[in-house]
Amino acid sequence: MVDCSDITNATAVSYYGGDKCSFATAYCGDDSLLNYERMIYCSDAETKPFAVSALIVFLGYLIMLLASTADNFFVIELQTLSTMLRLSDDVAGVTLLALGNGAPDVFTAVVGLGQDDFQLALSDLMGGGIFINTVVLGSVILCTTPSNLEVDRVPFLRDLGMYLLCTCSIFFFCLDGVVTMPEALGFIVVYLAYIVIVLVSSRSKDDEFDGQPKLDTSLIGAIDGSSDPVLDALMDGRESYGSYSNNTPRSSLRQYSTQSHANSHHSKLLAADDDHILGYNDVPNVEEDGRLALLCWYVEFPLSLLRHLSIPSADPFWCRKRRMFSALSPILGFQLVILAVWGTDGFGSVKVAWLGGFDIWLVALLAGLALSVVLWFCSDDESHPPFFKFSVIFAFCMSVVWLDLIANEVVAVLEAFGALANISTSILGLTVLAWGNSVGDLVADTATARAGQVKTAIASCFGSPLLSALVGLGIALTVSTSSSGPLTTSIDTQNSVAISTLLFTLFSSGATFARYGYKPPRAFAYYLYGVYGIFMMSSILLEVFLKK
Repeated sequence: MVDCSDITNATAVSYYGGDKCSFATAYCGDDSLLNYERMIYCSDAETKPFAVSALIVFLGYLIMLLASTADNFFVIELQTLSTMLRLSDDVAGVTLLALGNGAPDVFTAVVGLGQDDFQLALSDLMGGGIFINTVVLGSVILCTTPSNLEVDRVPFLRDLGMYLLCTCSIFFFCLDGVVTMPEALGFIVVYLAYIVIVLVSSRSKDDEFDGQPKLDTSLIGAIDGSSDPVLDALMDGRESYGSYSNNTPRSSLRQYSTQSHANSHHSKLLAADDDHILGYNDVPNVEEDGRLALLCWYVEFPLSLLRHLSIPSADPFWCRKRRMFSALSPILGFQLVILAVWGTDGFGSVKVAWLGGFDIWLVALLAGLALSVVLWFCSDDESHPPFFKFSVIFAFCMSVVWLDLIANEVVAVLEAFGALANISTSILGLTVLAWGNSVGDLVADTATARAGQVKTAIASCFGSPLLSALVGLGIALTVSTSSSGPLTTSIDTQNSVAISTLLFTLFSSGATFARYGYKPPRAFAYYLYGVYGIFMMSSILLEVFLKK
């Protein structure tokens, strides 16, 4: 099956007379908003360097958007949900944070197997797991103060052991060359069992909340207006917000979330004391902040406005602006969901059959408008609305959608550079695709660690790739085996090296954490960087050897 990755294949391109521009136009750009390969290969010799340079600058812009989306939106919603649901740090890491970070890898696995490319799907999951457990984990360690760098033994060993079991299971299931539907369903069942174990074991940590009112986690309570002490503290911005005891990490995250919002670009978009609804008086001062800050402000402003228009407020503050932006969020939010699921095809090609064949974007637009009217008239300017819990959940989902959309473009740009550098599909999955899908993990986990929730960040380093492997492969293999019968699989040399490296890394982490009383030294981060560097060099050399 010919796809965009074959643009370096002379035989495939020969059907277009050797014209890579025509090939890129026909086969590339389906998985991204823009056709980056076409930008490169349809440029002549004089303009091609400028096209490549523009893509490099655009890649930096995308990475900046990823960072600001994670810092100023995702982390705040994560903290609010954790407080509302009374999740401990490790539980939040392997559930909410892992869900947000692992979504791109799950989608990649489903798409990869949908295109009958098991090696690509497997290499992406293994490469992503190695990247997260070396580069991301090392970065979390380095951006955390030594006094705060500690994890609980039991949750750490539970998550590490489960990921080890998962990696070994994938290897042995694929070793016989055939994956059946029961085996595919087994991946999903194992993950659900793991989540149940995590939730049950977390109940033993309720002493963290002793002496404080119990939170009714039922969303029904938010509708009927029942009092919620924790949510009241959250809404009012009191010191007890998120801190059931004065020493819990959530208090530091609340401080970080508030400070992050106050110091972020375009923070006055929602400032309660600002009469300028679009925050134009938030423009940086050139003398104080420099020209670069001013340039970044103008460059990021359109996307900041769009994010505020699609992600409702989830912090402790409330005002007329937050009410307005929250009410408007379903209109743009529903359109972004369509864009994330169907791409540009969702705006013209996808119909809703049971509604008479109307375009899905039009149905979503009308539904968003109707919901916005209801949200506006069911709220006021003085206090959070009774449906605030639903609003926080929607804000969390929209943050994930934004991260997924931006990360998807990062992947597409990296793939274009990979094609330009003539990197094969197998090494592309272990490197470029794994990097792109793991950028969100790097940004979100380090932001969470800087916010003070180190346990959440480290738990996510195991929970996110675990979800990607079990759920991603589970869903993809289940769909494939249900439609086409048992799937013939094999593990090539590159993936064998990747699995071995991942197992070695996990054993190294377990031994090091246990050796130092679950307070890993900062030097361990550099060791992890070294492991990843050796893995990358080995993969590249192996690729060169295999080509010969």
